[in-house]
Amino acid sequence: MEEGHGHSVTGQLSFFTAAAVLLGFLLIKIRAARISKRLPPGPTPWPVVGNLPLLGTLPHVCFAKLAERYGPLMTMRIGSVNCLIVSSAKYAEEVLKTNDRIWATRPRTSAGELLLYGSSDISSMPYGQRWRYARRIFTLEVLTNKKLAEFQKSRQRIVRRTLNTMLDECAGGGAVRVDLVLSKMIMTVVSNMLMNKGSLSAKAEAVKDSDDFQQSIKDLFELLGVFNIGDYIPWLNGFDLQGYNKRMRVTAKKIDEFLQGIIDDHLERHKLRKQTGANEEDYVQDLVDVMLTRPTDDDGQTLTREEIKGIMENVLFAGTDTSADTVEWALSELIRNPRVLQKVQEELDSKVGRERLVEESDIPNLPYLQAVVKETFRLHTVAPLLVPHESTEPCTIGGYEIPAKTRLFVNLHVIHRDPERWEKPLDFYPERFLKQDKDVNGTDFDLLPFGTGRRMCPGKNLGLLSVHWILAVLLQACEWALPGEQRIEDLDMSEKFGLTIGRKTPLTAVAVRRLADEVIGNTAN
Repeated sequence: MEEGHGHSVTGQLSFFTAAAVLLGFLLIKIRAARISKRLPPGPTPWPVVGNLPLLGTLPHVCFAKLAERYGPLMTMRIGSVNCLIVSSAKYAEEVLKTNDRIWATRPRTSAGELLLYGSSDISSMPYGQRWRYARRIFTLEVLTNKKLAEFQKSRQRIVRRTLNTMLDECAGGGAVRVDLVLSKMIMTVVSNMLMNKGSLSAKAEAVKDSDDFQQSIKDLFELLGVFNIGDYIPWLNGFDLQGYNKRMRVTAKKIDEFLQGIIDDHLERHKLRKQTGANEEDYVQDLVDVMLTRPTDDDGQTLTREEIKGIMENVLFAGTDTSADTVEWALSELIRNPRVLQKVQEELDSKVGRERLVEESDIPNLPYLQAVVKETFRLHTVAPLLVPHESTEPCTIGGYEIPAKTRLFVNLHVIHRDPERWEKPLDFYPERFLKQDKDVNGTDFDLLPFGTGRRMCPGKNLGLLSVHWILAVLLQACEWALPGEQRIEDLDMSEKFGLTIGRKTPLTAVAVRRLADEVIGNTAN
């Protein structure tokens, strides 16, 4: 009887356990259904992976196609992460202006942890006191107009030397890989601002110029832009199914050795100046010096070594890649549109002439050149999804209830091509910016290449200066054409996804001297 009673109890327990599990499952389904009714529409997620398989090789393009079906405010579940996809200027303003504080932080990612010193750089650092302090140092001490002016002659010397080298390579019908020319030139310009000429040891200089290190930089940008499954399905992160984490660790080690070497060189030189009693006022501080001797924050803390190296990554690598990609896209469009190329060169001849090389101070007097750059920002946004944001608390967007910890993607690929905002949105037509007053400073929400609000790109001023002036120099000093029998209508304009969106097929072009030798000048030293 006791044994039968035991079986009865066991059966009852099994029944109640199964009923509880079923009830719990139904409650979860009911709750999920209620939540989904409060969320914007979107594709139905699959078990475990959610909507991850829908992303494809160009996520901004996939998001754009899905927005055609679900609308400009769309919910996706990528792995276990709730995501909000914004594809209109109206909702971009509501998210990034009206609710700016709520969306001001960044999600934690493997790339941030492994490549950016635990998200110690300004771009990926979580919102809070440390981020405010680091950004203040960056904007008020590192990339100020005064600092940019101090290194103007250095920039001019580097660009002139690059022009001579490039024109010599193209002499007699040769051609150059434009992306390689731009990357090397802009990297040298930025590195000379970050580090005074001669401040690097011979070992560090050799590392910087090595093919292996240049490949590490390319790997860095690729890995910062990948959709890592472990970021969206955390319990899979340890398995490293795509092999990204392993590659990140290898790349991070090479980058760190270089950056730490730069810091060590600066500290050693600072020590020697103190020992010899050198007059510090005679020494022009570079950006690394500024960060190493920065003021303390309100709590008496200073930038950590990891934060300094993270900021160095932002300036040295991110600034180089975004500017180089933008100038390459602009040259590609100008070669494809001879009318526009001729018009911008006529403006340069009229406002600057051919007796001297265009200077940075000329840019405000070149409205058509500025329109060309804005049109390039619009049509070829190198960060079409911006850097992802994350909500710190629930909020209401477009009448929908968005929970905390939702990841935000603002799809500029759609916003910058919205036919309701832009006439003939797929055409490269700089004249549109002569007819309408729009800027790229984060106030016009249908043109946001640098983002807006608290997390707007802190290197915007350097980026604008680099793109405008380098493009002006290349157009004033050179005539541009495709090599051989290649026709402009056959130029491949497809994209390659990464941290920034560059050309899938690098631009190869012929540059022919347009200015006299003495105008460009001999800059061997």
